[in-house]
Amino acid sequence: MQGRTGKDQKVFPRLKLSFSRLGQVIFVLREIVKIVSRIKPGLLVTVFVLSFVWGFSSIPTFYIEKLIIDSLVSSLGSPDKQKVFYRIFFLVSLSLLISLLRNILSSVNSFLRHTLSRYLDAELDVLMVNKVSQLSLPALENPEFMDRFNKIERESGRRAWQLMTPISEIPGYLAGFVSATAVLVLVYPLISLGVILVSLPRFFVNSKFIKREYDLDTELSPKNRVWAWVRYHLTKNRNFMELRILGVSHYLTEKMRSVIDEILSKRATLNKERESWAFFSSLPLTFYELLVSAMLIFWVVVGKITVGSFQLYLRSLRSAEQNLNGLIASLLNIYENYIYVADLVWFLGLPDEESHKGVIPPKGDISIVFKDVWFRYQDQQSWVLKDISFEVSQGEKIAIVGENGAGKSTLIKLLAGFYLPQRGEILIGNCEISNIDLSNWRKRLAVLFQDFELYPFSVREAIGYGDISRLDKLSEIKESAKKAGIDNFVESLPLGYDTPLTPEFGGGVRPSIGQWQRLGIARVLFRKGADILILDEPTSNVDPEAEERIFKELSKVSKDKFLIFVTQRFSTVRIADRIFVMDKGKIIETGTHRELMKLNGKYHRLFTLQSRSYVGFD
Repeated sequence: MQGRTGKDQKVFPRLKLSFSRLGQVIFVLREIVKIVSRIKPGLLVTVFVLSFVWGFSSIPTFYIEKLIIDSLVSSLGSPDKQKVFYRIFFLVSLSLLISLLRNILSSVNSFLRHTLSRYLDAELDVLMVNKVSQLSLPALENPEFMDRFNKIERESGRRAWQLMTPISEIPGYLAGFVSATAVLVLVYPLISLGVILVSLPRFFVNSKFIKREYDLDTELSPKNRVWAWVRYHLTKNRNFMELRILGVSHYLTEKMRSVIDEILSKRATLNKERESWAFFSSLPLTFYELLVSAMLIFWVVVGKITVGSFQLYLRSLRSAEQNLNGLIASLLNIYENYIYVADLVWFLGLPDEESHKGVIPPKGDISIVFKDVWFRYQDQQSWVLKDISFEVSQGEKIAIVGENGAGKSTLIKLLAGFYLPQRGEILIGNCEISNIDLSNWRKRLAVLFQDFELYPFSVREAIGYGDISRLDKLSEIKESAKKAGIDNFVESLPLGYDTPLTPEFGGGVRPSIGQWQRLGIARVLFRKGADILILDEPTSNVDPEAEERIFKELSKVSKDKFLIFVTQRFSTVRIADRIFVMDKGKIIETGTHRELMKLNGKYHRLFTLQSRSYVGFD
């Protein structure tokens, strides 16, 4: 399945873009209308209908204006002034009433369109975060993916409005253009065709520059990523104290300014060229209106049409031009957003990591087997794991020790199915891990990663997320907190288990690293249905007394389960049935604490060094 193999790091297909203008417009209309129809179908239909009615209602106004002007001209010298006054007053009132209705339609439609765009923006946000949570780890770590995802995320806020506005305006522009050209056809059919022909240069010029803007956006993606990271470190990083002690804030600010200057300079150069071409492409339409106006004036002079008809035809011509320009602008806006939507649809169509429905490994007395496993994160990098082979039985407690960079954490990631080996195989029972149902497998895992997540919402949630189906079981959450030795701290808080775990929320606190670690352990212990407990450096920031109590509890709750823990604190490894000593990606020693001490090898040396530090030896 795509995204799960360690043999191929290209975890998703390359996006293929076609710049067929009509094809792009249809593509965007279909995909966005599909999303909006799913969330607010009635609202979408209402917006389209109101837009169409608004566009069609301009011609009655033009016709009433014709009647007013002709009535004024014909009334010159008329003896019945009162009759003329009432007639013209009625027509003016009717015109104002239609204008008022058009204003009401415009205001209502603007409100509904704005509301719809907010729903679309929110839905896109939900779709994106949900998709990210379902993708495989290799996909999320791929630079090509991150460039494109950052572009999608960066554009999503403004694109929702820019997508919804032109789509909702198309019916109005279309109705306005059709009704205006229908009037012009009565005068001279070729006038309408001319409006279309002289508008084409603007369409082609703008579509050309939209393609160039997309290419520039792609070129600038790495720069935008640097911009985002620098901004994060200056505004949202948790290590503000380190930034200020190191004094790097000014350096990072200048780095950010340099990147911004480069990005904006390239965009300004392109925009300057675009505006120049836009000016020249608008000239044919200007000269065409002048030519038609001259023809209509001539017809008035020779008596072929009335002054009111001149007003009607000239207003209809300008209305046709305005509506066609609006229609073209909307289509170009959609065309411009095509690239964004194409990226978005590509992203939403990526295969979920757990969509593969494989074999469900049996519960009960099973074994976990690594057989000649080799792994590296990228093809060009060095091997992180080399020829790893071992077998663990249910009920065993396994400790994995070794220096930093030995491959301990990577081994755990493979066991959880986040990566697959390039060589060898991992068996769960008799099932190869690439063939198992990941969703089912992970329900059996209780894992505390070395860089575990810090959920800030409340203590109850920070622990209860271990098993969200039991999030309302406060008594069991409290029991897990007690086992992890964090209960006294929680109960001392003013809001108890409802206390937010960040000062950014009202009444919140900022736990120490050691307290966070105990909360993480409590989360693992709360995961009741798991029969495989995996902990990566679970007590690295916990005091020795609490550490001993936690490991005693872990030993108790894992009697009939797998317990695998990574540690560099040798005081805890004695509870393990076996200890794996890793060095440079290999397991170089295996045995109990007593057996490994007798070997007088790597484990003996590391244990002795740490023991000396405890008793104050040099």
